[in-house]
Amino acid sequence: MRVLLLFSSSQIGGAERSLSRMAFASKDVEYQLATLQGEGPWCAWVRSHGYKPRVLGRGGFSSGNLMLGSFWRLIKYIRHNSFDAIYVCGARASLATGLLRVFMPGVKLVHGVRWNPISKSRLDRFFRLIERFIRPNVDAWITNSAAAKKTLVDICHVPSDRVFVIYNGLESLPENVPALSERPLEVLTVANMIPRKGHREYLQVVREVVKVVPSARFIFVGRDDMNGQVQKLIVKYGLADNVRCEGFQVDVSPWYRKARIFVLPSLWNEGCPTSILEAMSFAVPCVAYAMDGIPELVDSGHHGTLLNWGDHSGMASAIIQLLRETELATRQGIKGRDRVNKHFSLNNTVSLHSIVFSQILMKANDQKL
Repeated sequence: MRVLLLFSSSQIGGAERSLSRMAFASKDVEYQLATLQGEGPWCAWVRSHGYKPRVLGRGGFSSGNLMLGSFWRLIKYIRHNSFDAIYVCGARASLATGLLRVFMPGVKLVHGVRWNPISKSRLDRFFRLIERFIRPNVDAWITNSAAAKKTLVDICHVPSDRVFVIYNGLESLPENVPALSERPLEVLTVANMIPRKGHREYLQVVREVVKVVPSARFIFVGRDDMNGQVQKLIVKYGLADNVRCEGFQVDVSPWYRKARIFVLPSLWNEGCPTSILEAMSFAVPCVAYAMDGIPELVDSGHHGTLLNWGDHSGMASAIIQLLRETELATRQGIKGRDRVNKHFSLNNTVSLHSIVFSQILMKANDQKL
């Protein structure tokens, strides 16, 4: 099978990383990776792994400006290459392929939904409208959380038997992971700085924690898409000695190895965050809000603590407890690492994608007969 894995963006986020890694590891399905934007960080990252991405855009990867030329080049590329299916990730790519389906006969169309599009945000409302409008043109959907599947079925009225849940997976567990007791009092967050990731609101939690544990250090790793807003608030709140922004990092493992706790303060739009799985693989207990697909990964009280959405004081208390009670944090970290090992392997993710694409093609062949 040959599948075109198409992204809307040339930036690097969780979706681009997790699906690209799945494609790299695949043996049964031959994936060609492509982006509707121009050259960007994702393109360079893919090449660093020995693969050649197809860049359909021109003139850089500035967010949002997808020209008609990208869509025309997409149609030409598909018509001149033998693909069995297009696996689309991103709202704009979903809309484009859905509308252009008539120009791509004989190719199956699969939408990858990497977050739970249930919020009232403009992006989610737009995405739900897209899925309802172009639903007849889509052969299947793959989500990375049961929560996202429920949204597609209940709100977008997508048939349940055409939505497949495949969680993200890690290639292997890291070796020689240091015990939590040997690590500094560092609380790690790995997430690009965008409003929905909740960095600004999370600083209120940090303020409460450092009042009780002044030696705690909070590390933010991720691309800054908010023009320094978070850094300005860090200075305003007097947290410069407690919070450090490390920017985008290709390899985050050194920070996971030092972390006592992992916190994902996202406010909406999560699916199956790979950052949580990575933290668990390093035996780090996780703290987050119990929303979207996060409870499908973290069992509160066993692998960390999940709070009701917006419970800043509860999040601060959970962090303080885990910093103070090393034995509790260690037990939860070990349980989380074991859970990732048993249920969230990259091999399983690859295999399930292969099965889904095989089923889609077999169903199409049966219908022809």
